[in-house]
Amino acid sequence: MMSTVRTNRPKTVISHPEKPSGLRACLLASVLLITPFGLVPADAQGLSNSLNITRPDQKTRMLVEADQMVYDYDRERVSAVGNVQIYYGVYALEADKVTYDQSSARLIAEGNVRLTEPDGNIVTANYIDITDDFRTGFVRSLRVQTPEKARFAAESAERPDDDITIFDKGVYTTCEPCRDNPKKSPLWQIKASRIIYNSKDKMVYYRSAKFEFLGVPLLYTPYFAHPDPSRQRATGFLLPSVGYDSKLGVHASVPYYWALTDNYDVTFTPAYYSKQGLMASATWRHHLAKGQYEVTGHGILQQDPKEFSGTSGNQDFRGAIESKAEFNLTKQWKFGWDVALLSDKRFLRDYNLTDADEDKRSTLFLVGQGERNHFDARANYYNIMTDNLSQGQQAIIHPSIDYSAYAKQPLLGGEARLKVNSTTLTRNETNSETVGGITRTYGLNGNYNRTSVEASWKRKFIAPGGQVITPFTSLRGDFYWMPSKSGAPAALVDDDYAFRGMPTVGVDYRLPILAVNGTTSHIIEPIAQVIVSPNEAHVGAVPNDDAHSLIFDDSILFDPNKFSGYDRVEGGTRANVGFQYRMQLASGWSFNALAGRTYHLAGTNSFSEQDLTSTGLDSGLDKKASDYVARVGINSNGAFQAIARGRFDAKSADLKYAAIEASGSHGRLSGTLGYSYTDKRPSAGIATVRQELSTSAAYKLSEYWTAAGAARFDMAQNDFVEGSLGLKYDDECFAISLNYSHERDIYTDETSEQKIQFRLDIKSIGGGNFSHGF
Repeated sequence: MMSTVRTNRPKTVISHPEKPSGLRACLLASVLLITPFGLVPADAQGLSNSLNITRPDQKTRMLVEADQMVYDYDRERVSAVGNVQIYYGVYALEADKVTYDQSSARLIAEGNVRLTEPDGNIVTANYIDITDDFRTGFVRSLRVQTPEKARFAAESAERPDDDITIFDKGVYTTCEPCRDNPKKSPLWQIKASRIIYNSKDKMVYYRSAKFEFLGVPLLYTPYFAHPDPSRQRATGFLLPSVGYDSKLGVHASVPYYWALTDNYDVTFTPAYYSKQGLMASATWRHHLAKGQYEVTGHGILQQDPKEFSGTSGNQDFRGAIESKAEFNLTKQWKFGWDVALLSDKRFLRDYNLTDADEDKRSTLFLVGQGERNHFDARANYYNIMTDNLSQGQQAIIHPSIDYSAYAKQPLLGGEARLKVNSTTLTRNETNSETVGGITRTYGLNGNYNRTSVEASWKRKFIAPGGQVITPFTSLRGDFYWMPSKSGAPAALVDDDYAFRGMPTVGVDYRLPILAVNGTTSHIIEPIAQVIVSPNEAHVGAVPNDDAHSLIFDDSILFDPNKFSGYDRVEGGTRANVGFQYRMQLASGWSFNALAGRTYHLAGTNSFSEQDLTSTGLDSGLDKKASDYVARVGINSNGAFQAIARGRFDAKSADLKYAAIEASGSHGRLSGTLGYSYTDKRPSAGIATVRQELSTSAAYKLSEYWTAAGAARFDMAQNDFVEGSLGLKYDDECFAISLNYSHERDIYTDETSEQKIQFRLDIKSIGGGNFSHGF
């Protein structure tokens, strides 16, 4: 007996079903059993899903929608026909027809079947036949798409258990189907007589597989395996690398990653060099409850050390040990290290194991961060990586400690702060140079200790008319202990101890004036500061290790102390004056400008004093009235931004320093532009004008193709510092790039390096790269 019920999109809603009996059981069970989400046959004790579906909670409501429901009581079948949609918890099934056969315990979905799983997988097929316990299943014309865009297709498939899906005559790719011709072969695909997908281990296995590119078979293998895109850690081979170097010869490496457990692994990276032999390299990584650490080792017994004749690389064995770590001791405290032990200065460079601009500093650190205070202690050892520089001239810092804290409660209505810095260092050789008859001593041999403590206070007042008045004061003391000054310049203090005190009182005055013209707002703000301090003590009589750099521009115009480190401090009475202007348009564009200068009013000008490094001389601040500094900037609040800053001679208005940075995009084109200019500063060792132009650009040729280039040009020497050109294709499943680069004077003992690099990446599978240096 068959009964058909036709309604306008009937809906059956069932919650917390109980075990039925008789005719009512047949009808109710048949409605329940048309969904692959909550199969509840009368004799079922528990459920699992051949499509890796976990049954929702019994209380979850089920919704079945279809054009008609057909009940066949004689054959014990119930069917939902026409635009079937079944929702059960977080699962959804769509099909033209869904039938449950109670006698054979089979669930059959036919026609445009689409199953959405909670993990994001989308399964499409023409026909799905699943047993009632959902542990086994058979699927025809199956297609599966994971959230990571991995795509499986097969003529048929089966699910022997919860975690395994077997695709017969299957295809795997991460490429999207062609929009104009979906039947066209994707850019790449792997075809196999059988594909086995383990959803638990996130691994894909192939039998009798061939790799096709643009529909052309390129490679056959009887067995192949790789992790699916969702798996971040899987044992196996990683991206290989091939290259050529004149001193190393042809070289190749194939890293092998071994995921030992969930929290530690090791990567072996053996590399063979045709001129030098086999290098052994390995990296161990270990994640702990409170942090992680890693150790990397390299070692090679060189076949032809004479290729590095005249350098520190001319030896049989060369290698390095590097380690990094970071541990969270508590929520506020962090401890770690980043250290390197090298067999010789040039090892990492010669074997391209470090970036050209990488700082090979070995450091041990302890950092604490509170709500209103901060602590940082570091011991540093800097690895000199050039043969023409002495390691003994580089200081070993053991350690440098910084502490700063803000008062929890206002002090006299203002903000109070305490800063402490203590530095201890050792240097085996004095580091000095003589240029243009001027000798600069950047560091002294022996032991050097300094502790600086500064307490400061400031409070902001808003006066009538919008005036902003900020008085501030500070008291700083620097204590020096220099027990060993062998060979030091005679200018140093005779005693092993020295003290410098620096009280400072000042006031900052600003008067922002707002003007509105239609939808445009303007803010003009005159600024003036007056700062009173005693003269700086012991100038040139104590070392200067951390205040070598001084570039006078708008960024430090209103700093009470313009020196960059603790070893120098600005003294005397001075005034900083200037103004800034800001304009804001309704369209989002904005413009800003600042200009000003410094006046030394009384006492000794610290910047005109000769110290061991000649830091302040020719800085633009070493005169009673300083040079002018200025800045202008523009921002479109999106596609374009630029800023230019400069310093101009107080008398002639000649340009002394300039820096311009701009970046923007328009349509498919994006780029950056930079320019820097530094006039001669003989006292600072700059004997010639320095002028450099840098630029980069990228043009999107199409949706997936991009051409890019970059260059740095030394305008004073009329020569390129570095440049690169590249072409890249990158889509959802495949990437390929070709890049040429030319770098000059990366290190002071090198001339230039040119390199061509080709890189291929078949996403979710792997790839490789080839480089040729010359």
